Amino acid sequence: MDPQDYLNFVKELTKEAGEKTLEFYRGDYAVNEKAGGSPVTEADLESEEILIDGLSETEYGIVAEERGRVDRDNSRGYWIVDPLDGTQDFIDKTGEFAIMVGFLQGGEPLLGVVYAPVSEKLWYATKGDGAFVVAGGDESSIEVNNKPTLDSYNLIASRNHFSQADREISERLHVAGITRMGSLGIKFSSIAEGRADLTYYTTDRLGIWDACAPQAILEEAGGSVYDTNGRRPHYDFDMMRMLDGIIGLGTSDPDIKDKIVATLSEVGK
Repeated sequence: MDPQDYLNFVKELTKEAGEKTLEFYRGDYAVNEKAGGSPVTEADLESEEILIDGLSETEYGIVAEERGRVDRDNSRGYWIVDPLDGTQDFIDKTGEFAIMVGFLQGGEPLLGVVYAPVSEKLWYATKGDGAFVVAGGDESSIEVNNKPTLDSYNLIASRNHFSQADREISERLHVAGITRMGSLGIKFSSIAEGRADLTYYTTDRLGIWDACAPQAILEEAGGSVYDTNGRRPHYDFDMMRMLDGIIGLGTSDPDIKDKIVATLSEVGK
């Protein structure tokens, strides 16, 4: 089967995992610290088990945030699983966390599903078929704003990590406004449906599971995704990291991309 043939199955699976995370979100749960200092909760682990169990029924490999490479090498492609994107927001109860499943083949995301359990919004896309959002029982296609100048852009910045350098970058870009938000998946999806225009991460600590599903959605909505050097994102299966950060942009205009990349370089990534 083609990975797109699994779309409805993956959508339902992410919602099932999302319901499990809500059980913990509304109750008590344990929080532990991973190597590197980031938090992991019981909800992360239970969600991942649901996703892995379901995706193991397919013929593709699986890479998941907590368990790493689950299946043996599979040249036909991998499901890339983030069981709870925005764990700190889950802990802080902002509601801005998501369950994400992407499909990666030859270094290119071909499918992405992002589900935000608190708002019950689900964004999805498959390569060449456009991007969509399901909210309040209604489904609609989505597309980026494609604004022509940065001075009309709304930048989405991290709710938990916004440095002085980030502030300087936003000032040099002369963006119209800044919104603070958790979850990279929700940030990218918000840009995909035209509620914002730009986000970026300069850190080398993003996992490949943070980027795969959101990239598929944003690009199918007409946006573009780059690393902070202005290149196509590289999915490193050795380090499991997006070593050069990531930029999500609500346009495909190369001049705007180049200005953002240059500004990131000037300020110092």
